Amino acid sequence: MRAHGWTRPTRVWAAAALAAAATACAAPTDDEVEPGMMDDGTGGAGGPGAAGGTVDLGPFADEASAAAAEASEGALSILPSTPRATLAGKRFVVFYQVSADILPTYADAESGLPIAPDHAYVFSQSHATAYASAAFAATIHGARSDFLYAPAFDVGEFDDWRTADDAAIIAYTHAFRDALIAADADFWAFNEAYSDTPRNAAARVQIMKILRHLTDPDPAGVSLRGIIYLTEPAATVSNWTSPADGFWTRVNETTDAVVAEHYHSTGFICDNSLSFLSGHYFALREWLNASGNAAKVSIANTKFTVLHSARFNPGTSGWAGANSDTTTLARWQRAMSRAALATRTTAGGFNRISWAPMASSITALGVHPRIRLLERWHYGAAWGGVPAELDCVADYPGNCSCD
Repeated sequence: MRAHGWTRPTRVWAAAALAAAATACAAPTDDEVEPGMMDDGTGGAGGPGAAGGTVDLGPFADEASAAAAEASEGALSILPSTPRATLAGKRFVVFYQVSADILPTYADAESGLPIAPDHAYVFSQSHATAYASAAFAATIHGARSDFLYAPAFDVGEFDDWRTADDAAIIAYTHAFRDALIAADADFWAFNEAYSDTPRNAAARVQIMKILRHLTDPDPAGVSLRGIIYLTEPAATVSNWTSPADGFWTRVNETTDAVVAEHYHSTGFICDNSLSFLSGHYFALREWLNASGNAAKVSIANTKFTVLHSARFNPGTSGWAGANSDTTTLARWQRAMSRAALATRTTAGGFNRISWAPMASSITALGVHPRIRLLERWHYGAAWGGVPAELDCVADYPGNCSCD
């Protein structure tokens, strides 16, 4: 999900930050990769993070040392605090990579996203020139009180994250936390667990430390909870070579949403059955739920959410989605409806769903009314909350058929 080619973020509170965030957050420019967008953690194809490549052990001498460190880190407790916001007990949507011009489509009290005490909508952003933007926070919060802001901690922008010692991790996580609190953010978003995470205890240890210190309260006692994004390889059960209970316990302790990225194309969604799609999207959730580990079961039933591509723009992209040169908007709308139906009718998907990219520079504005309609239908607001919210949008099967 990381937008490659940026320099390390610095705290720049310029008026241009919001505009830069909306236009400079491009996805990788390579062709579509199925299934999903593959990111090896290096910005290229292959290397330490790539499936089958050499495992980067970071500061550890061998895999046994890394595994021991994972157990030790997992035994540490996060500092107690009361977070600024939480998604606990709510049906929620996470949107990633947003521009201000899409917000009115979703904010309207009559035709926008459902308004209810147990609903929440998180807008997560990777900022090109700053850790966070107070202006963007004000824009999101000003649109609606249930719109929440989650700037992304783009781990790939910290070149030494795999080898950094505790002092370095504390320094840059606390600087990031402080910037978010000052900007009136509601959450942080860890972007992202790379493809080697399932088989690399060393990488998991470093991520665990980052999550713990992002959650540390500041000197005034203010803290933020988080969202974690998993690349599709990190969300693929067959890639996990150990239970990694310590890692998942830390994820559960520090985050309110665990987002499994599924950047698929029109063809992938339309050419596979609903049962295949459901199994594909939720295999990790089932693995977590069947583990018997309390933290994993909690993630499976209260935090796990599938992220679908919203992209509709000319050409091909690492975001996948639809190439508007060859795919009509109507066909892409039906594909998105099909992906949403497979999500909403599967255990673990009824209360949570995510979409990206949302910025108008990447996804045409014409896509957003359909996403809004999907959320209204599947959260039961537009049609009185009847059981039909488990059917295809508007109770018309043709809306979920790509033919």
